[in-house]
Amino acid sequence: MFCKKVLRDRRLRGILDTVKHKKISPVQSRSLSLARKLSTQTRSKNILKSSSLLAGGSVLAALLSLSALDFSDGDIPVKEVMLHNNVNDCWIVLNGEIYDVTSFIGKHPGGAARLLEVAGRDATAKFLQVHSQEVLDRMKNHLIYIGKLKGRFELVVSEEELRIEEMKAKIPPIERIFNLSDFEAIAKQVLPKSTFTFYATGSSDEFTLRENHYAYSRIFFKPRILQDIDPSEVDCSTTLLGAKVDAPFYISGFAGSKLAHPLGERNLQIAAYNANVMEMVPKQNSYGPEEFYSTVPDDQSQWMQYHFSTPEEVLNFDKVVREAESRPSVKGIFFNVDLADIGNREKDSRRRVMDADNISDLNAIVNNRMGNHPKFSWKDVEKIVSSTNLPIALKGVQRGEDVVMAAKKGVKAVVLSNHGGRQLDFSRPPLEVLAEANEMLKKQNMQGDIEIYLDGGVRRGSDIVKALCLGAKGVGLGRPFLYAMAGYGEEGVDHLITILKEEIKNNMRLLGVTKIEELNESFVDYNSLKFRVPKANDSLYDNAYMPLTFPEFK
Repeated sequence: MFCKKVLRDRRLRGILDTVKHKKISPVQSRSLSLARKLSTQTRSKNILKSSSLLAGGSVLAALLSLSALDFSDGDIPVKEVMLHNNVNDCWIVLNGEIYDVTSFIGKHPGGAARLLEVAGRDATAKFLQVHSQEVLDRMKNHLIYIGKLKGRFELVVSEEELRIEEMKAKIPPIERIFNLSDFEAIAKQVLPKSTFTFYATGSSDEFTLRENHYAYSRIFFKPRILQDIDPSEVDCSTTLLGAKVDAPFYISGFAGSKLAHPLGERNLQIAAYNANVMEMVPKQNSYGPEEFYSTVPDDQSQWMQYHFSTPEEVLNFDKVVREAESRPSVKGIFFNVDLADIGNREKDSRRRVMDADNISDLNAIVNNRMGNHPKFSWKDVEKIVSSTNLPIALKGVQRGEDVVMAAKKGVKAVVLSNHGGRQLDFSRPPLEVLAEANEMLKKQNMQGDIEIYLDGGVRRGSDIVKALCLGAKGVGLGRPFLYAMAGYGEEGVDHLITILKEEIKNNMRLLGVTKIEELNESFVDYNSLKFRVPKANDSLYDNAYMPLTFPEFK
């Protein structure tokens, strides 16, 4: 019990207010009643021992834990916070405020291990690498407030942090970066292992992750010769959903940009504007909307990416649409449609379990943390399309029939995507789906009714040109931009864009075309696209790829 009774009661009321409007079971209700009585009594070992028997859940546990503290000045010291550092009793500090997140561990979309990495510690820096302040404000409804932190955590520099600083001091000058795989090799050395693994992971055995890239090696060019063209006139500009851009590729939307660089999406936004390249702004932006869009020029070309996390969000989709309409830079809204569940991202899970101390308690939570996703159907799509004049697109389409269906529903674009191989393993490469979808649209004379984009596995300008020849309007890249940003910040993003533009123009000259709209199926041989073995060896990609591993003996 706090020595200052008023302070104790205020904190107790704060916790009770947190759960006041939540639905609780009769057992929890009785436990809360008992907790109120306990909070006014002298704490004892018997009370603490009884906490596991009172069947009231994490709320009661937090109350009992709080009642056991004894601090004369009302603040909770660092030493006490550090004791609450496991899956059954987990506190974290955010902006100097202490929260009990024990009941939230199993619900955390990023997995339990992400929270346990900062259990009993200050989580502010790691949190803001992934989330905005607005996300924290929303999360507070799911957390139990404990109090304010007294003192500071001792700064501890790990061996990995020392290694990373050493590698950053030796990083090759950007002039030595000639292709996108170079960026990946650099990122592997200058990012924490857990961060690189989070970026690089696919699902299950990662066949789809690799086939996304290998599919491009099964297509060969058929260049025209002796064309009367001026090489200096080769132009790779195009239009994407009506927006004029200087390249047929875009920066895809992804979470965790600040894990790669402190400025995160700001690097991407500035580089995209300077190069007049389309940027897809993710829902999980590490900046809040007002903060992010406040510095975005009105004449920038952006797409807004969104996915529904709760049934309430689906019902209130109008809020998302009105938000997009209020931003002059937003030229379309892309809704994720491949998130009925989260893929079995085993490589990432294994890495995070290795980083956690309490493996036995963690396994079940990490492996079964998802599965409570809201329903999102074609009926919802129809409502969204009819509610706005902004182009509506679906991201995560994986079969030709759904492309045709989307066109019939008035959807203006689709992204053929398997989430970079992070969702359903053995989903086909988007390049295969592209060929299938175009054939189906041709049969129904619907080629001009919908624009097709794709992402996943792109590492060369030639990959982009091949997709354009097969009917794609544009191509998205995700991981390469993270890797470029990890090593070189905004300069790395600029350099990546330049590399791709020059590779595309070089391919166009060698094919005998000057404009993007001249590219078509006549320039490629894709008869081998569906013959997945044997594959051509891509030494750069294969060497950069992080393979799956077995458990380590200790």
